[in-house]
Amino acid sequence: MLEELRRTTARSGLVEIILVDVWEGQNAREEAQRFCDLWGIGGTVLLDETAEYARSLGVRGVPTNVFVDAEGIVRAVGATTPQELRSELIKLAPGVAALLGEEPERAYLSDEGSTRGPLAAGEAAS
Repeated sequence: MLEELRRTTARSGLVEIILVDVWEGQNAREEAQRFCDLWGIGGTVLLDETAEYARSLGVRGVPTNVFVDAEGIVRAVGATTPQELRSELIKLAPGVAALLGEEPERAYLSDEGSTRGPLAAGEAAS
């Protein structure tokens, strides 16, 4: 699913899906390459041999999906189903919705930056 999303969104320039291989054993590069070859993964894969990066993102188990915005701020952790993945991508980059053939979700931020939820028809964002 992730590779399909990566391929669909790659040319848009709106998001970049990067996989992180957390491998604490030997031959991390070779094992990651085998995995990518097996599953047809063609995108960027970062090696995190010590799991330091994963821990800094709050990852406690793998596989885990972490959504990070352009400023490096973690916006979501743990989406696993295809619909959850698509939903989080659309929240992060609403322009992705058209690429995925979906309507953008209507999440708005208040002045404090927390999610306020969808607006009713005609309601103005504060």
